[in-house]
This record gives sequence, structure tokens and C-alpha cells, in this order.
Amino acid sequence: MSLRASAVAVFGLAVFAVWSVACGSSSDESTIAGGTTGGAVGTGGSGGGTGGGISTCTTNDGCTSGTFCSASGTCIVDGTCTTNADCTGGDACAKSGKCLPPGTCSDDQDCADGEVCDTATGSCAPGGSCGANVFKIEAVAPNMFISLDRSCSMTGTGGGGKTKWQIAVEAINKMLTDFNGKVRWGLGLFPDTVGASCTQGAAQFPVADANEAKIQSLLNASLKKADPFYPDGPCVTNIDTAMKQASQEPSFADTTRKSYVLLITDGAQAVCPNNQGDPLTIQIITQLAANGINTFVIGFGSGVKAASLNKFADAGGVPNNDPNNPSLHYYQADDAASLQAALGKIAGSIVGCTFTLNDVPPDPSKLYVFFDKVSLPRDPTHASGWDYDPATNQISFYGADCDKLKKNQVGKVDVVFGCNQPPPR
Repeated sequence: MSLRASAVAVFGLAVFAVWSVACGSSSDESTIAGGTTGGAVGTGGSGGGTGGGISTCTTNDGCTSGTFCSASGTCIVDGTCTTNADCTGGDACAKSGKCLPPGTCSDDQDCADGEVCDTATGSCAPGGSCGANVFKIEAVAPNMFISLDRSCSMTGTGGGGKTKWQIAVEAINKMLTDFNGKVRWGLGLFPDTVGASCTQGAAQFPVADANEAKIQSLLNASLKKADPFYPDGPCVTNIDTAMKQASQEPSFADTTRKSYVLLITDGAQAVCPNNQGDPLTIQIITQLAANGINTFVIGFGSGVKAASLNKFADAGGVPNNDPNNPSLHYYQADDAASLQAALGKIAGSIVGCTFTLNDVPPDPSKLYVFFDKVSLPRDPTHASGWDYDPATNQISFYGADCDKLKKNQVGKVDVVFGCNQPPPR
């Protein structure tokens, strides 16, 4: 079978490899010595026919030189066997017809399907008909569109001698650095600096690969009052049109990866001409969630309207279930530490559990997955373990097993086609 090989993908501290295997079958017959021509079977220990056919026996005396009477009652060549009873010293009769210590081999037929005998060590290892060709798998980075409030109130104090805008910029920059390459980022600032004060034009950065440095550069520049994105006007909080802008993000049409919106605001919906306020925001967030795009909500500072943000968070499908503050369904941040913690928790919750195979398995029912060579069960209920989506050719991990990947507690993940055994490397 011809297989295409490629490199191993590395994700965080975990190395992810896909192994393609095609298990053949090994002979189940043991070797029994006999003549080279078909003599009849003799009786009473004497060989029948000419040419030395298989002889029955009761003692070694009934066998010729270089053979012995096996437990099966036939004369076989010295050093071979037909059953375990022919072996001594704890050895077992292997498929090759030789007495060997359990777990060892002398040639490939002593090994299971998909394994070959490493004669140097006398042990079985994946290979042979099972192959050992590495295929590339890639972590599927989710899309995250950040909708960031730059209303005038963001110039207010946020603690520690810094404005809320300074704290927000530092916290977002840290998140982008911490999750560099693991998320595809986009950014929209509201209110916009063009058009009417309650409208939104094009986003500053549509979601794309390698946007981290570009977004950080814009945010760092916006710390200066002379910068057009410094939060000194328009002085409105147009959450509804900001969410409309987010809903039009082009990358959300990509159904092969998860997409999210992150709303960060320090205030409540402004009264704008012709706007629909909170009802429109809830409608948009609800529709996004129906399309599989969840919205995280962070309220920054004491000027937020908790009742509205709770509704937004519930509609978004990923509320903050904080047992210490069950009345708040959104993430409340009041200083730099809590904002950084909220951003880290949100970003960490969306990464690390979906991977694309670079080849389509011929039979998905013969996929096997291993964490550090330990078999992981397939779970179509998605409570834990893993599952395969043939529509996207992706493997996803769930529950505690997904958490292990996110926390870098898995050294190596192997995905194997055909044989339920980890690769040798």
C-alpha cells in the first residue's frame, strides 16, 4: 500500500502525529516438520510411506534422529513445538513453532496483525503490513472577533493610576501574546470614528491568521491622545450597531472552525437616533448563537448595566457560571487583574481540541486515538474522549480529555488508521 508521508505537527507542548496503517493477517498455523513427499501416516511410531511423512508417536524412541515426540503425538524437529506442553522453563509455543519466553518473537508470524518482529530485541513492534507512515494533522484555530468599547468613559480611572483604556489595551495585548497562533483574531472598535456617531463602518481588522502584531500595534498607538482611535469621541456606547458589525464578520462563514464574538464594554447602550438598543443586540447575539457562533460578554468597571449584560451573555450561549457570583451571567472585571483573568479564561476555553487530518481515512470506524500511547475511547455523545466528523475530516476531543490538551498535560497524541495500537515512536 502506497502511503504519503509528511511532518509531525506540534501544538503547544503536545506533539500530534497521525499514523496510517493497513493491517494484514498473520498465519495462525504452527510449523510441523515432515517429509518432503507425501508418505502415509504410520502407526506405532514408525513412519509410513517413503519420503518421511508426518509420523505419530508415543515416545521419543518412535522418532528419527533430530526429532522428538511432541505432546500432540507426532514427531517434530528438535527445537520446535506444536503446543505449550512441548516447551519447558516457562516458555510458550509461538506461532512460528518455536518455544519462546512469553511476549517475545523469532519472526513476524509470532506477532499480532500489524506488527513485525524486531529480531535484534526479540520483541514485536508496529510495522510491516501495518506501516508506520506519519501524516500531518493541524490544530484548527478558532475565530474570535473582539468588539471593544472605545467610548469616552474608557478614559476614566481603572485603578492603579491607569485609565480603563490603558488597562484594556494591556490586557488584550497579553491575551494576544499568550494565545499567539492558537486563535485567529479580529478587532472592531466602537464607536467608529467615521460616519454618524451611532453607526459602524468596516472593522479595523477582519479575522485572519497572524493578526496579533497588527492589532497590538493599533492598540498601542491608540494610547496617545493624538491617535484617531484614542477614546475621546464620539462619546456614545453603540453596542447594538457594534454587534451588527460583528455579525457581518466574513470569517464566520467558515464552518470548518468554531467562531466567537468577544464583547467588552464599560457602559450601557446609548440612546441613538433610529437605533433599537438592547432588543436589537439580543436579537443579533441570539441569531449568531443559532448559527453556532457564541458571544462572550465582559463588563468593565462600575458603569455597566448588569441586567442588559446578563441578557446578552445568556443569548450568547457561553455565560460565566461563577458559583461565587451566580447573579452575574457575564464576566465582571473591575481592575487589571480581573480583566486579564477573564480574557485568559475565555481564550483558554476555546482553543486546543479540534484537529484536521490531511488525509481522509478510508474507513472512519477503524480510527484509533492514543494519548501518550494509551488508547482513548471514541465517544459520539461528546461527554469525553474523541469523535470524528467526516464532513470536515476533523477529530475533536471533549470533556476531561479536551481539558488535558488545553493544560498541556498530554505529551503526544497519535491518530492511527486500521490497527488499535500506538506507533513505535
